[in-house]
Amino acid sequence: MNKTIYRSCLSVALAFCCAAVPGGSASAAGEYQRLIDGLTAASADNGITRVAVGAFSASGGSVEDEASFAAEKTLSGLAADRRLQVLDQAALEAQPGGKEGWLRRLPAKLRPQAFVRGSVFRDGEMVRVMARLVDSVSGKVIVSMEATSRARNMEIPPVPDMDWNTAPAMTPARDLFRDAPADGEFDCSAAFRGMDRVNDKAFDLKARYWAAKMKEPGFLTGSLTRNPGSEIRDPQVKQKFYELLSRYHDEENPPVLSEAQVKKLEEFMGKESGVIDNCGIK
Repeated sequence: MNKTIYRSCLSVALAFCCAAVPGGSASAAGEYQRLIDGLTAASADNGITRVAVGAFSASGGSVEDEASFAAEKTLSGLAADRRLQVLDQAALEAQPGGKEGWLRRLPAKLRPQAFVRGSVFRDGEMVRVMARLVDSVSGKVIVSMEATSRARNMEIPPVPDMDWNTAPAMTPARDLFRDAPADGEFDCSAAFRGMDRVNDKAFDLKARYWAAKMKEPGFLTGSLTRNPGSEIRDPQVKQKFYELLSRYHDEENPPVLSEAQVKKLEEFMGKESGVIDNCGIK
């Protein structure tokens, strides 16, 4: 059987990945900027020049890290506007005298005219950030804004069982269209079924693996014999793989695989290469 070898360029793979992602890091950054722009515009419209930004609450789904990130992102974005004097409420609460009395300890001319309050919710793989600008005297909500982005710190999924049950996957298959099948014939159909079963569960791990690999110093595109993910035959699973690969590649500190996970995954991909060498990519 002829072997099919797919030679690829990393830039081509990443270009495809980025085009396939409807909600990647660029759109997430845009969502946060829209939220910040709404808060600054409302401040200007209401003559507010001093705001205090406190911690954002995490509402379910273990989003404490996401809430901290959202608060810092909002604070830094507001502080970039020269029209605003932005107070870090957490820093003021940490001053001697107690958390409850920080506002009274401030001179009147430095007290915030409004507070920025926020809540963060987990919605599947998405994170919803609700922020509002609240008048410090009346408690009136001046404006409420929302941003949506992908969760930055998704839990790494468990490594699926990568034992293909070698005997049934690799044993000779009787070819009903041949009078005398050769002993030791490779059963491509069974091997592909084994690959598909594992890839249905391992595409997230593969995306993390390749995102990290592409960032390694000295990584050469010429070392690739085919595009990462080209061995995934299910179109929907392949699409998910490319979306995650693009996202993880763009993240500064994405979750990484352990040495044991990498070893197990590379063993599986080695088996895949053997199947592709014998059967091509169908």
